[in-house]
Amino acid sequence: MKYTQEILDRKTGELVTVDQGDWITIAELATAFSVGRRRATTILRQMDFLQVEGGGRDCRHRIADWVVQRGWGKRLKRRGDKFPFDVISPEAVDWIKERWQATTDAIEEEEKVGRIAEARAALQSFTAHRGREELEAQPAVSWLADFFPDLTQQQMGKVLDVTQQLVSRFLAIRSSQIAKARELRKRTFMEPVIGTSCCVGVA
Repeated sequence: MKYTQEILDRKTGELVTVDQGDWITIAELATAFSVGRRRATTILRQMDFLQVEGGGRDCRHRIADWVVQRGWGKRLKRRGDKFPFDVISPEAVDWIKERWQATTDAIEEEEKVGRIAEARAALQSFTAHRGREELEAQPAVSWLADFFPDLTQQQMGKVLDVTQQLVSRFLAIRSSQIAKARELRKRTFMEPVIGTSCCVGVA
């Protein structure tokens, strides 16, 4: 796919079309294959095309080292933007196309049975009932923790097409929020109400 941009030639005062080439982002790749960004990263991670780097809030998917070494991908970061991003070459896209269907079929076959399939179907039913296409990852993790507490973090990640590391982070946030809520409720019941009194009379 070709990308072009019209820019102003300040010498002539004319608009000039500039060829931006065929390199695309992972988000654009997901759009090309008609899947969401999270689903695309799951498939590409299964191919070992993406790898998980960092921890905690800095955990993210990046193109694998071998992709960069082969000259098929570049890791970029805009000045003034704290979030890095990756772009991949037309050769990388062709490599992915050759493996996309087989990888997708293998993932879907694994998801057809067991608790992962049950949890995915239940979550899809819940979001559809609320008139939404997809929950954000953090509330979806909390929902699974409430309704499918037996799932492991890795299984939750497969249900949501996110990494186990991200599930762990969101579960830690959830536990902290629950602890704070319990402490607040405890204080509310234990603290006396100032400025009021209760008198009991005997007839």
